[in-house]
Amino acid sequence: MREKLETAKQYAEGNPALIAANVAAIEKAQPIPLDATEIDVRLGSTWIDPKYIQEFIYELLQTPDYLQYRIEVKYSPLTSIWNISGKSIDSGNILANTTYGTPDASAYKIIEDTLNLKAVRIFRTEKDEEGKDKRVLDPDATAVAQQKQEEIKQRFKDWIFAAPYRREALVEGYNRRFNSTRPREYDGSHLRFGGINPNIELRPHQKDAIARILYGGNTLLAHEVGAGKTFVAVAAAMEEKRIGLAHKSLFVVPNHLTEQTALETLRLYPGANVLVATRKDFEARNRKKFCARIATGDYDIIIIGHSQFEKVPLSLERQKMFIWDQINEIMRAIQEIKDANGERWSIKQMEASRKSLEA
Repeated sequence: MREKLETAKQYAEGNPALIAANVAAIEKAQPIPLDATEIDVRLGSTWIDPKYIQEFIYELLQTPDYLQYRIEVKYSPLTSIWNISGKSIDSGNILANTTYGTPDASAYKIIEDTLNLKAVRIFRTEKDEEGKDKRVLDPDATAVAQQKQEEIKQRFKDWIFAAPYRREALVEGYNRRFNSTRPREYDGSHLRFGGINPNIELRPHQKDAIARILYGGNTLLAHEVGAGKTFVAVAAAMEEKRIGLAHKSLFVVPNHLTEQTALETLRLYPGANVLVATRKDFEARNRKKFCARIATGDYDIIIIGHSQFEKVPLSLERQKMFIWDQINEIMRAIQEIKDANGERWSIKQMEASRKSLEA
C-alpha cells in the first residue's frame, strides 16, 4: 500500500484532477504504522542494515579506531548468512575476550553465531579408543559462552532503539517492509450454494471464508476447533466446480479422518460424487489402478489420507527443474558479486550451496 501511494502521488503531480480521488482512497486504506514499542528487534533479524550491527559491536566492545576498517559486518541475502571479517585481530580487547566473551569464544565470534541464529558451542579435541582425534562438546565452557550470548542479546535490545536517529530509520524501514499490506476483506453474504442441504445454514464467517477461497486463491483456514472448517472446504470445493474454477478437488486429511470427512461432505451435499481412498487402494498392487480412477472419474471430491498422499511423488522433471532454477539463481548472483568486486566469503558460501545442489 505504501508503494501504491507513492506511485499515485507521482501521477497526481501530472494530472491532479484525475488522480486526487485515488490518492485519497489509498491514504485512507494505509495500514496503521507501528511504533518502536510494537516492534521486536533481535540480533539476527535480517531486515536490519548491517551498518547498525557494526555500530553496536564498535560501541559494545570499544573496538579501536585503527582496527575498525578491518572488522566489518556483512550479510548475504542469497545464502542468508552473516559474516564478521577480522574477528580475531582484536585479540587484546578485554571487553571482547572476558567481559562479553570467553577464552574459547571472543565476543566477535559469539555475535556472529547469534546473527546466524546459532547457539554458541565449545568443543574440545580428545583421543578415542583407536587414538584418533575426535571433537566432543565441553558442557561447562559452552554454558559460560551461552551466558555471554544471552547478555549480548539483551544489550542489543536495550541499545537498538536508544538513539532517535536509529529508532526513526528502523521503524520507518520496518513499516515499509512488513506493515505495508492491507488484506482484502471478503464478504460471502451474496453467495448461493446450489445442491446444498436445505436444512443446514452456513454461518456468516463460513460464507466469508468460502468467498476468500473463491476469490483469493491460496487460503489458510485458521479457525479454532468447532468453527466448521470442513463445511467451508466442502462448500468452497463444490462452488468452484459449479462455476468452473475447478474440475475436481482433492482433500488430504489425517488417515483416521477420511471416512468422517466423507460423511460430513455427504451431510452437507447429499448428491455429491465422492471418492474415498482406503488403505487397500494404496497398496503397491492397487495404487496405479486407484490413481487411474481419480484421473478418469467425474468426481466432485476425492478424499485421501496423509500417508497415501506421500506416495504420490513429484515427477523427476519437476524436481530437476526446481533444483536447476536454484543453481541458475546462485550462478547469476555469483557473477554479479564478481562484477562488483564483492566479498570473497560470500562467493565461497554460494559456491558451496551450488555444489550441494548439483550433487
